[in-house]
Amino acid sequence: PPATAGAPAVNQAVSMTTLDAPDVGRSYVALRDDKDGATDAETGLPLSYDKDRIQQYWLKQGSALQQRWGEFLRLSVPFLLKTATLLVQGGVDALQENDAELARDARVICEQLGPTFIKLAQTLSVRPDVLPPSALAELAVLQDSVVPFETDVAIDIIEKELGGPLGTFFASISEEPVAAASLAQVYKAELDDGRSVAVKVQRPQILEQVSKDLYVLRRAAEVYQRLIDRFAPQQKTNYVDLLNEWAVGFYTELDFRSEIDNLNSIRDVLVEGAHEDASTTVQGVYVPYALEELCTARVAVTEWIDGVKLSTCEPHEIKRLTPVAQEAFLVQLLEAGIFHADPHPGNLFRKDDGQLAILDFGLVARVRSEDQDTMINAIVHLANKDFPSLVDDFIDLEILPRDTSRGTVVPLMDKALSPYIAGGGAKKFEERVRASYGIDADADLGKAVGGFQAMTQDALTVLNDVPFSIPPYFALLGRAFVTLEGIALQGDPDYAIIQAAYPFVSRKLLSSDRPAARRALQEALYAGAGRDDGSRRALSPRRLASLV
Repeated sequence: PPATAGAPAVNQAVSMTTLDAPDVGRSYVALRDDKDGATDAETGLPLSYDKDRIQQYWLKQGSALQQRWGEFLRLSVPFLLKTATLLVQGGVDALQENDAELARDARVICEQLGPTFIKLAQTLSVRPDVLPPSALAELAVLQDSVVPFETDVAIDIIEKELGGPLGTFFASISEEPVAAASLAQVYKAELDDGRSVAVKVQRPQILEQVSKDLYVLRRAAEVYQRLIDRFAPQQKTNYVDLLNEWAVGFYTELDFRSEIDNLNSIRDVLVEGAHEDASTTVQGVYVPYALEELCTARVAVTEWIDGVKLSTCEPHEIKRLTPVAQEAFLVQLLEAGIFHADPHPGNLFRKDDGQLAILDFGLVARVRSEDQDTMINAIVHLANKDFPSLVDDFIDLEILPRDTSRGTVVPLMDKALSPYIAGGGAKKFEERVRASYGIDADADLGKAVGGFQAMTQDALTVLNDVPFSIPPYFALLGRAFVTLEGIALQGDPDYAIIQAAYPFVSRKLLSSDRPAARRALQEALYAGAGRDDGSRRALSPRRLASLV
């Protein structure tokens, strides 16, 4: 049968080898400094991510890990065989022809494997460098329909974690969870002083389940990397590194102490003062406070926020709050160097008083100051369509290699990024790209065919001749960036995130005395200022006007 054609490659790829747990040495996830080395009493697993101790746990779980690995293989190997066979028999073209069917298969497998894999699929749903458009569309609609666990079980966890009867800590608590997800569920409770709070309770046995799944995913990433290295060696993204970064972040989300540390760090950036007397440093933004005396690794108690999800608001309300969300994100990213890396629609609320509340700080990332400088440069160069300088930024951000062929990349950047900079999201982007190749709705057949051929050739050039990759920290940034843009487009179909961010960058450049900011300001004002090609540096009135 045809499926046997890919069997040798897959069989070789899934051969058992010694695996190390993901290393956090290069991780950009904000990690808790867990000096006490706290351990889960039931499993012996560390509450905060610890490579060595997780690896020791793996060694003791041989049969259980192999059982889970076997379950993964039973569901995934037919998919791998199908994919490998298509590659062997028809190459990349065969994959593209069958990508919708493959995407549906992958989604079903994730649903069958459970919460860890659903969460991973949701993460990948914003990774266009990893998956084709059909797969992104399929995974984007993947919903985490987790059945809540019993409230009696939740109360047992709360009492065990806090060390006493429920009534000692709360005057009342809702009979059912107000929200449930794969890792935890949330109850509304009242304190004796009348304040309402959100009580987040971790799902039972989730730490053990996730630890086993991380082993499976770590091995699966090795399998995928070997197949890619064999059949698509031009692809330079390191999938093992991407998995490692995601695994560290996911495990970190299980330690609610880390989440509270993150909340406090970002609250210090965006909000001044304690509790109800707090004022915001970014106008219109609010971060709830934590009741730290009631927080443990498995229970988190924070201020209750009355409001609705931003994504469910009327377009005019979303449009009003978009600049607020944008300002809050840019302050975190480009000033504080610590940012909320998972601002999905459920984590952004419009409060009843009209403010924007940011919730759920399980996944937060840190950015080095030198990377902040490069990101500022990239926004300036994108806004001004200075693609030769943008190549340098992408090299500094490790998206492009140092030996990049500028003659190949710069024209492709112009064709790919100019339509995006103009705004309007994917739909407007597609319309502009098609028009730029002469294949818009009004084009005659001969012109349209020629345009399709040119667009296909450029796409193949990107895939085969431009060895781009997305570094792990940039994947976290991209997820936040794409999510915020998606919400903004609901309120303004013409929203252009690069242009919208430019005024913030302008203020930062004009007020900063850092050498890197001075150079970026010069480049923003003078056409050709950042180049070494001998071109004349001339003050650009258009750039000066846009900057001020």
